[in-house]
Amino acid sequence: MIAKSLLITGCSTGFGRATALHFAKLGWKVFGTVRKETDRESLLREIKEGGNSAEIFLCDIVREAEVQELGRAVAARCDRLDALVNNAGSAFAAPMELIPPDILREQLDLNVIAQVAVTQAVMPLLKAAKGTIINVSSVGGRMTTPMLGPYSASKHALEAISDAMRIELAPFGVKVVVIEPGGSPTAIWGTSLKRALAMFQERHIDLSPYQKLVDVTVAGAEVRSRVGFPPELFAETVEKILKSPKPAARYPIPDSIAWVIRLRRFMPDWAWDAMVRRRVGW
Repeated sequence: MIAKSLLITGCSTGFGRATALHFAKLGWKVFGTVRKETDRESLLREIKEGGNSAEIFLCDIVREAEVQELGRAVAARCDRLDALVNNAGSAFAAPMELIPPDILREQLDLNVIAQVAVTQAVMPLLKAAKGTIINVSSVGGRMTTPMLGPYSASKHALEAISDAMRIELAPFGVKVVVIEPGGSPTAIWGTSLKRALAMFQERHIDLSPYQKLVDVTVAGAEVRSRVGFPPELFAETVEKILKSPKPAARYPIPDSIAWVIRLRRFMPDWAWDAMVRRRVGW
């Protein structure tokens, strides 16, 4: 029996790493991407310690040449790809008034444009397998809160792209699914906030008018770093999707986050704004 195959981007930490480990244990042919050789070595070592194998490529998905090379490398190793998990991404927290345009472009480039580029690079393989594309959005792809406008904008865009692709690719038998994670103890927000605060300091941008929102955001990131669902639940959700002959269009995780999405969907804007302002003291 030929092993099924999948490509996961952003495997250095968090969801991507957990998913690579999970599917290697299941006996899938796992392809993954990281940006640093040290991350590649540590992930391969952990997979090997479990008695499993995978192929991990160095690829910065915002670099078009590297994405094209990734597509060629995967195609050289298999003639079909059962699944693509577009997991690589970043988060940038900043007030919309103060975020420099070049930083906003970087956020959209990585979280939106690069996702499409990777998908296009392996699309022939996905069509050959009538495979599944899993785009990793966020609860922030359905709503936004102060300071998270840049990140939520990128995830809203990814949701829209996924909706278009789901219909466009249906005649080819390719399924498109969105995962919408809530809080999880991964490094994304801690790393993001350190990078954002350093950038504002380096560019001498005065954050003081928004200091209260900055403090609330930092405190929230500290809480999320300790609580939330484990990354293994994400990997198990990917497995659930790939086992389903007719997966849903969206999978909020954990299940409890779905009520927050429904609340935002049906709550009037003025009521939502008032609730958020009360919660952040703004």
